Amino acid sequence: MSISQASRVGGAGLLALVATYGIGRQAYGLFVPTFRDEFGLSLDVLGFYASAAQAGYLVATVITGVATARFGPRVPVVFGCVLLAVGAAITASAPGPILLAVGITAAGTSAGGAWAPFSDAVDVQVPSSGSRRALALVNAGSPVGLMVASVFVLVAGDRWRAVWLGFAAVGLVAAAAAWRVLAPAGAGPILDRERLRLGWFFNARSVRLLVVALGVSVTSGAYFAYAPDTAQDAGLASWIGPAMWAALGIAGAAVGVFGGGIANRFGLRGPLAAMLVLVGGSMLVLLVAPGSMVAALGSAALFGVGFTTGFALVVMWSQQVFFDRPTTGFTLAIVFIAAGFIVGPSLFGVLATHVDRSVALLAAAAPALLVALVPPSRDDRLDPHDLDRRGDAASA
Repeated sequence: MSISQASRVGGAGLLALVATYGIGRQAYGLFVPTFRDEFGLSLDVLGFYASAAQAGYLVATVITGVATARFGPRVPVVFGCVLLAVGAAITASAPGPILLAVGITAAGTSAGGAWAPFSDAVDVQVPSSGSRRALALVNAGSPVGLMVASVFVLVAGDRWRAVWLGFAAVGLVAAAAAWRVLAPAGAGPILDRERLRLGWFFNARSVRLLVVALGVSVTSGAYFAYAPDTAQDAGLASWIGPAMWAALGIAGAAVGVFGGGIANRFGLRGPLAAMLVLVGGSMLVLLVAPGSMVAALGSAALFGVGFTTGFALVVMWSQQVFFDRPTTGFTLAIVFIAAGFIVGPSLFGVLATHVDRSVALLAAAAPALLVALVPPSRDDRLDPHDLDRRGDAASA
């Protein structure tokens, strides 16, 4: 049975994001208690490690935008997956805090090379009828990666170094898949690469996209950093963190892979608003039902659906706004996404420490709920049966 290009490219993207996003960028919080005990590190030092990984991610994102335009998507994606493998191997073998910091930073940085290039890969290699499905598959890699990481942690128990060696192996497998599936530089059409003006980046259409990307990322960053800690602070056992991440991954992947079909059938505006409400609402669940295992797992599942499907729709929206240079445009969106992931945890941490955790939960939920009111422009709503920008029929 032949495999469609949408499945091939989308599957390679899913695997790349399993490695670099789900594992490299988002699984770090599962190991904070272990690293604190193993290496005698304080929470502020461990927070600095996370910030260093975020800074590396931002730098890698900018470099990736340039590298993809010059070399095509294969080079940055493969490099990102290999960097995850190297960072995970260093973390697994780290004898002390310095090499641990190097490994964690490299692993987190790897995500900067893996997401945006798939905008170009899908645009060049996948027929328009399957592009939304492929993009949804790529985006589902993040929750699947969290699910994989959670399973590794729950199975391995105290053998955290073996877990990170397993992460390294996942990175190598993802690199091999990307090398095999993604087209080399020059395989796509030759485009007129005139110098871009500021108005190409910031205009009435793109500003809406960037505001939504920033808002949902503020809430998401706070959730990833503090949701398990909030559940434990309310009296739940330490296993609730991996269990929440597993619920997040299962629910997110189960619905997120259908993001393309949802956009094809219902358009972009309504489904995106609903997903943003789920992201914000997942924070409020932790507020109204503290100490409830069912509420904690339900919150994670709601967040997984909203986060995965919502960001899949954001990627499709970006494809519409920046249709002539998908990776360059989505790189800009990722910068705003990364900024939100920096602001969210800081906002929550300051409010939880100096005011009250309940206030922090409300404040963290607000950005996603507010940007749910920001609709795409009429040109970007992907209404069912619309014609895409190149004149082909949108997929059914």
